[in-house]
Amino acid sequence: MIKLFVRTLLSALMLTGAHSAAADEARKLPTVGLAIPVDAATDAPYQKAFRDGLQDFGYVDGKNVTLIVRYSNGDPTKLRELIQELIALRVDVLWGEAPALKEATTTIPIVSPTMGDPVKTGLVESLARPGGNLTGVSKQSYDIWPKQLELARELVPNLRRLCFLFDATAEPDALTSANEFNALAAGTGITVRTLRADSLEDLRAALMTIQKQRPQVLIVWSSPLMTQHRRTIMDSVAQRLPVISDGQNFAEAGALLTYSVDWLDMFRRSAAYVDKILKGANPGDLSIEQPTKFNLVVNLKTAKALGIKIPESILVRANEIIR
Repeated sequence: MIKLFVRTLLSALMLTGAHSAAADEARKLPTVGLAIPVDAATDAPYQKAFRDGLQDFGYVDGKNVTLIVRYSNGDPTKLRELIQELIALRVDVLWGEAPALKEATTTIPIVSPTMGDPVKTGLVESLARPGGNLTGVSKQSYDIWPKQLELARELVPNLRRLCFLFDATAEPDALTSANEFNALAAGTGITVRTLRADSLEDLRAALMTIQKQRPQVLIVWSSPLMTQHRRTIMDSVAQRLPVISDGQNFAEAGALLTYSVDWLDMFRRSAAYVDKILKGANPGDLSIEQPTKFNLVVNLKTAKALGIKIPESILVRANEIIR
């Protein structure tokens, strides 16, 4: 009886040890915390691009890396809470919007696929050697606006009245950038009505103003808030006036034209930074890349609804046409 008890006890201890070893092994998997500022449906194609990028380096979620994903559904307050949750989980890398992540930690490595101008906004020391704990890919948005303005003028040759809708929480220099866009447009003789929307309530009020003002063109500076509520924007104004923004999802929601960096390419490229950091690289030593691919998307369904003929000069340059 004593021998049977001893054998049973030893077996139990061995089983417990095996479970403990398995748990320890699971905890040893590197973890990446993804703080997503929009909802899962909006993020789906971009999430796939990032995971495809990880797979290029041999990473598969649950096998040799753990991805912890949190969605804030366009709510910046919730985003900050989710970031703190990821920090408490002691992830090895944080991935997502640079300003909110950088504000939350100066120690955990951060990879961002969507930075504006991180030098101008003081997030990093330089693109070549960022310093600190942040690196990734920069969209350099100030290069996009002149092109969007050029497209607006091609679309409406007598363009004189334009609305610019933006979210001041999107980037640290959002207000300055909005003023720079105004100056850029004013230099071409266009009067700009700038409308700021930092919340859904602000956005709805701004859309009411746009309907009353009836500008010839609306340019929307995309941000998590604008992207999350892009269909609200389009349902309100896209059947009344041309909307120009950036990102495929805005075109699919009904914007007439979108011109932007190739977001899917940037998300996929960001995986290379995660790979290097997990292999021991210091994020401050990893140079921030700039965009290499740009996309022009034309929505002919919207053009037809508005009774607008898209100039051939735009159509021949389009990377994609929605019919």
